[in-house]
Amino acid sequence: MENKRICVIFAGGPEQGAPCLPVPEDAFILCADSGLKLCQRLNCVPDLVLGDYDSLGAEPAGLPHITAPAEKDDTDTLLAVRHALARGFRDIRIYGAFGGRLDHTLANLQTLQFLHVHGAAGMLVGAGDWVCLQPAGTVRQYAGQPGFTFSVFAWSEQCTGVCIRGTKYTMENGMLTRSFPVGVSNEITAACAEIACETGLLLVAGSAAELSCRNA
Repeated sequence: MENKRICVIFAGGPEQGAPCLPVPEDAFILCADSGLKLCQRLNCVPDLVLGDYDSLGAEPAGLPHITAPAEKDDTDTLLAVRHALARGFRDIRIYGAFGGRLDHTLANLQTLQFLHVHGAAGMLVGAGDWVCLQPAGTVRQYAGQPGFTFSVFAWSEQCTGVCIRGTKYTMENGMLTRSFPVGVSNEITAACAEIACETGLLLVAGSAAELSCRNA
């Protein structure tokens, strides 16, 4: 694997604002088709561009690239994810993942699940939001300015032993289910929000540029 820990994939989401989280320095940068436009708008240099280029309109001249067939099972973003996994990356962040068509957003959310199943941590980053999955048996801290919102959902059928601390609405050893979105629109009131999950798979969504995540 390259001497880089994080792989950033630029997808072709149509949002025009800058991503709400900065692109990590020294990340390996993959562009999925028209994700090259976002990459260039942010003055980033791609390490590789891949896709069928139906959205970009042509193969990228003067850049390292891989051309995929137009008729394939994978989206261009998933194709980039597979390439990142094959290179050994296990921290993969997809920028330009929101906005535009709902089916594309849902596909990107399912791509987070694909990353989880393949032993990688994933994050979707848009202009105003980010989303990640938090697996069972983990405790994570989410640091941000008070007043910024975040939400916690059960991505699996149910999540048990859920603790949410340092927030306006707290929970101790609770249960979240896919059929009841009780965790929507919470606020951080301490230096960090701390979330724990004993069983199941949580989806955590943040809406602040300063909001970040780390393992406790």
